[in-house]
Amino acid sequence: MELADVLLLASAFAVILDVSKIRGKNETWIIDPRLPTAIVSCVLVSLSYVYLAWAFVSNNFAVEEVFLYSSSGLGWAERLYASWASSGGSWLFLSFLFAVGYIVIRMSQGEDQKNLKTYQFLDVVFLFIIIVVLIQSPLKTSAQAPIEGKGLNPLLKTPWMLIHPPIVFIGYVLAFFSLAFTFGSTESSPKLARMLASVSWLFLTLGIAIGGLWAYEVLGWGGFWAWDPVETSSLVPWLTLTAYFHLVPQLTGKKSMSRDTMLMVTSALIVLASAITRGGLTVSVHAFGSSPIGYVLLALMIVVVAYFVAGKRRRGYTLFEFDADMDTVYNASMSMGFISLIMISVVSLWGIIFPIINSGMTGSEVSMDAAFFNKWTYPFTLLFVSSLIGCHLHERLTLKSYTGVLGGALALGVASAFVGYPTSNMLANMGIPMTFFALVAVGYGIVKGLSRKFSALLIGRGLIHLGVVLIMAGILLGQTNVTNYGELVVAPGTSVDLGDIKLDFGQFTIIEPFGEVLVQSFPQQIGVEAAGLSIPVTIRRGSSQSTEDVYIMLYTLHGIVSRPTVIRTAGYDVYLVLHQSQTVYRALSHILSGIPFAPPEFVISVSRFPLMNLLWLGTLSMCVGILVPITMIREKKG
Repeated sequence: MELADVLLLASAFAVILDVSKIRGKNETWIIDPRLPTAIVSCVLVSLSYVYLAWAFVSNNFAVEEVFLYSSSGLGWAERLYASWASSGGSWLFLSFLFAVGYIVIRMSQGEDQKNLKTYQFLDVVFLFIIIVVLIQSPLKTSAQAPIEGKGLNPLLKTPWMLIHPPIVFIGYVLAFFSLAFTFGSTESSPKLARMLASVSWLFLTLGIAIGGLWAYEVLGWGGFWAWDPVETSSLVPWLTLTAYFHLVPQLTGKKSMSRDTMLMVTSALIVLASAITRGGLTVSVHAFGSSPIGYVLLALMIVVVAYFVAGKRRRGYTLFEFDADMDTVYNASMSMGFISLIMISVVSLWGIIFPIINSGMTGSEVSMDAAFFNKWTYPFTLLFVSSLIGCHLHERLTLKSYTGVLGGALALGVASAFVGYPTSNMLANMGIPMTFFALVAVGYGIVKGLSRKFSALLIGRGLIHLGVVLIMAGILLGQTNVTNYGELVVAPGTSVDLGDIKLDFGQFTIIEPFGEVLVQSFPQQIGVEAAGLSIPVTIRRGSSQSTEDVYIMLYTLHGIVSRPTVIRTAGYDVYLVLHQSQTVYRALSHILSGIPFAPPEFVISVSRFPLMNLLWLGTLSMCVGILVPITMIREKKG
């Protein structure tokens, strides 16, 4: 057994000891009153991850994870984020983040008896995470160290890999911390729960957005969202956490635990998302292979739910209560917003779970395509957009006038769908008037927030809703007007006129063979990692023009990899992808062998995506909107 494995086993024992001390109402420290038992566990887990990270940075190929996911030719940053590229490494990294956060909580909150229920819950979750890490065994070593590694998957060689997983993991960890404080009985527990939920919401929002941008810029299938099981499983807890913020006191009973229940549901869905993404419960381009940890995570999900229900029932609270109040415009809009978010999450969850259930019962693989999700989530998305109008104009509108505004927007939408304007998509045309009305209402709300002595709450809410409207506009007006020019067969040094845009191609530049990876294990043999081709292309539209290089690579271990080139303008993106063809593959094979060769022709696909900047601007607006109230609260406390 490796030293790092001993550290993990010792950390699991320390967590169990901490739970035992809490349940036995004994002192929770060990050796010294300033050193809680759980802190020892957290330090041991942190040391285990530091050991793995250092093994990657120092090219210790005796560690199997380093051998499988790294090579000496990677930069130090690439070697660092390669440490969370595998399923086992990512779980150890998640446990490290959890441990660091738990240390901060335990040291800052102290060993007050009123916090022990919070700590007990975190101990249980932490123990499950450690068990998953032990099953994955990311610290396994070989008797004889290979002379080189196999390298990192080229699709993961991107700055987004350094940013995206940590952001998502931090969002997950903070959601659990938020739920944990609902078990505390100190005066600050509810405020801490809400604060942590807000920060978790920020990180989950960033995680989804960066994941979409990563897919758009790297994977090359021509979009940012495909309702893939992994994408959708990350969206569902974000939706339920968003719904948490729409449960205003007017819609719940005084002794209802509705808001806490939404945090529990969010945490349980995060575990489910982890089981799908990293537990092998489903097949996805983003997911890891099959693994027994999926069932361990399902057990954790059941434990989270059972622990919450038992703890709250013991106090005599109602777990969930929701009164769809339609007496005022504000309450009606909040009710509509909450219901729509819950229904979108239910549809999305069913789209994930049904294929898993069907596979277990029939043995056949099925999947729910994007059409299913678009069809069934769209009405509730439109309902949510309509709720934004009442949220910002509730002081100006009566229930009757609010109903009239919604009816008018819907009537305009039906008319737009009937005449086929401004897009060719009927559903998009139906939603555009409602989106425009929401934009006006949100703009009014932001101005009102600025005029009321800079109301952080109103401005934050306005920016969040502005982001939603901008994203909705980008989807309805942009994604329904995508132009696919198809796959073009082109010779270097020629031009292609596509009507509204013109492409001028230069000559190929040969990317000489680079990098070293282990290409054969018995006997060990090192080979070239990759070689490639690039060609400059100039996009002309009217008087404007932009020039970028388009690449295609041949990797010894991964085959052909062609990342898209995105040429951005204010109003649209041009999306270019070089494709594999016989001439291009022959040229790449020659280059990889050390023989320079440029193909006489190539195949390239060209697409134009309008209004993509609205999507990214909307996401930025949402994140700033979430951050504004948090920052203002911290300043007031300071």
